[in-house]
Amino acid sequence: MTEHRKLPKGPHNLSRDEVAETQRARLIDAVLENTGERGYVATTVGHITATAGVSRTSFYEQFTGKQDAFLAAYREITTEFITQGVAVGAEASAPLDAVAACCDFLVDYVHRRPTAVRAALLEIYALGDAGLEARENTLRAGEAVFDRTAEWLRATDPALPSPPPFTARTVVAATIELITQAIWIGTEDAYEQAREAVRYTWLLGLFGHRSVDA
Repeated sequence: MTEHRKLPKGPHNLSRDEVAETQRARLIDAVLENTGERGYVATTVGHITATAGVSRTSFYEQFTGKQDAFLAAYREITTEFITQGVAVGAEASAPLDAVAACCDFLVDYVHRRPTAVRAALLEIYALGDAGLEARENTLRAGEAVFDRTAEWLRATDPALPSPPPFTARTVVAATIELITQAIWIGTEDAYEQAREAVRYTWLLGLFGHRSVDA
């Protein structure tokens, strides 16, 4: 990921801010690459700067330390896949099409960037309370997407009752578990199974309570 973000060799016309922005992006990529491969504890600032091709001085101009860098990387990748997933779903004309498109995007994103996603999903626990707080914010963002989808469904089908409490949290947590398993197994079949399972999980959360209430 860092290769395409390298600064041009020799003199260039980039401003100081543009250089700093490029370096930060490369460092973010390097944090995810190293923590996804080595684990957070085993990763050092030296590993990160070597992968990014950035000096330690430049690293500390961007971050206070390894934890600060990892939290920044975590926020960037989780915000990216949630924001892009919502954008994909928003292009659909109906709620069910939006669910399918968003779930497919999520699994495809994970398939493209398994190391980075592994860092975000698993290594965040190594940060203790700071990591749990960051993860909680991500879970809430995912729950908000589920809740908006449920509202959209009820707008098209007023007879559909609201999902019970904690349904959104259950669906989001199950989705994370399913894509984590796909990354761990790492086969094409595992990703296809995750695709189907994630779709089913969301549909079950959105519609399953209807038969229970009836």
